[in-house]
Amino acid sequence: MNIKIISIFFLVLVITSCKDSVTKTSNQIKSDTTLVLDLALRTAFYHENLPGISPLKKHYHYGDSILFSSDTLPLTVLPQSSDTINFKILSRKEIISLTQTENDLTKLPNYLNIGAFEKSDTGYYVRVESLSTLDFGGGGKIGIYIKKENDSLVVVKKMSSSIN
Repeated sequence: MNIKIISIFFLVLVITSCKDSVTKTSNQIKSDTTLVLDLALRTAFYHENLPGISPLKKHYHYGDSILFSSDTLPLTVLPQSSDTINFKILSRKEIISLTQTENDLTKLPNYLNIGAFEKSDTGYYVRVESLSTLDFGGGGKIGIYIKKENDSLVVVKKMSSSIN
């Protein structure tokens, strides 16, 4: 009888310890999409590579958070932050309706948008945009080519332009 109890206890112990290690491992793994997005955002904000970045940083309804959306990716894969920059993730429609009620147009911030996210055999292309909610507002965009080398992601090329 004691051998049965010890065997069952040992079996339960082994099963629960295996379950914990699988859970920890899967939580620590980040997808390539997440890593590529993070690198693209850090590249856009580094030394203000993204034209029209100042209007993104205007404090609006969400304090220090930048309004963030995507034309090409589900909103659920967008990060809540990158380095010290916080994002408020909303659909484009929500951002437009939020800012339409503003009377003072000088207070309107631009919003950050992922305009393109493409994967190819050679790497990734991500277009990060600073867009105005006004019909003729300014902004900018930066296209970033990212290549995976071994276990690292490397920015291969970037091009930016202003939107007037």
